Amino acid sequence: MADKLGRCRILLLYGVLGLLLSAIVVGCSTEGGAGDDEIAETAEIVEPDDEMDKSEEAIRAVITQEFNGPDETYRDLWNVMADKQPVEPSEEEYSAFLESAEYTDLMDYMEESYAQYFTENGYDNFSRSGAFNYSFSDRTYQLSTSDIDIVQSDNGETLYSFTFEVWHEPAEGEAAAYGFEGRAIVPEEGRIGEIEFDDQDQLIEEIR
Repeated sequence: MADKLGRCRILLLYGVLGLLLSAIVVGCSTEGGAGDDEIAETAEIVEPDDEMDKSEEAIRAVITQEFNGPDETYRDLWNVMADKQPVEPSEEEYSAFLESAEYTDLMDYMEESYAQYFTENGYDNFSRSGAFNYSFSDRTYQLSTSDIDIVQSDNGETLYSFTFEVWHEPAEGEAAAYGFEGRAIVPEEGRIGEIEFDDQDQLIEEIR
């Protein structure tokens, strides 16, 4: 009888220990799952915002295009077009020139380089007065931009001001940094209506 009671107690003890171990395993599994959920939630919270100011991107792209160079493709196309351009043409000759491959290739390249960043009127004005001004030279030099800082005005969502530097490396002489300021009006998101550059140190005089 005593032996039977002893065996029963031993079996009961094993049963209790088994239940305790099962509870511990279940508890650990539950805690692990909660921890994983917390990590996932944390990852979602710190996920970076990929949305950027398209208007600022457009301004930065125009600065980069204009002041890193010179643009040798533009130079080559311009020279080919200039050789084709008639001197004192008649109206008929001038119309034919405007339809020539030499002229349209240059216009197409300018449009591919800048039009996507402007409104229609904005591009028309910039292409006539500002585009590739710092590539329009026969001199040998290199330009590169740095420290571009663009700020949206508190007085209006469409007005931006900016500053940047251009590093000028001539083929002969010493390299130097030139400071620029400017402003842009962006009436449509990512589309510039007007942009102005203030060449404070007169870089344009160095490259002409």
